[in-house]
Amino acid sequence: MAITSRRAARPVSATVRATRARKGFTLVSMIVAIVLLTVGILALGNANTNTIKHQTMAQNRTNAVAIARAYLEEVRSRDAWALESEPAVQVGPDGMQITGGVYSRRMEVSEVRNNLLLVELTVDFPRAGQPVRLTTYQYRGSGLAGAP
Repeated sequence: MAITSRRAARPVSATVRATRARKGFTLVSMIVAIVLLTVGILALGNANTNTIKHQTMAQNRTNAVAIARAYLEEVRSRDAWALESEPAVQVGPDGMQITGGVYSRRMEVSEVRNNLLLVELTVDFPRAGQPVRLTTYQYRGSGLAGAP
């Protein structure tokens, strides 16, 4: 003798049947997800590119300031009566004069007063919006060596 259930089958609503039939993602939802992922990856790539560009510009400016400071200290140790303007020369990141250097250094000397010089040192560097300019004044003194 077999036991059978005599329960009546309940009617299933259309929304329940539709929910049971959907067991995966639709093509539209996959395309939307891929588009959002692509936009996010492109934004990260763009941010990374900008970061590298700004780091390079900052490093170039830092090198230009170091070149200008070192050369200005050298100029300040010279005899003030012998200072003259210098044309632009190509220098490397270490400030040494080389052919085809990426930095360009020039110095302009002008007389402000009888014994006072204005020394302006300008260093241009790659992709610079503005060059680095350092200015100092140099006092000539009496010009007599060994005078008290």
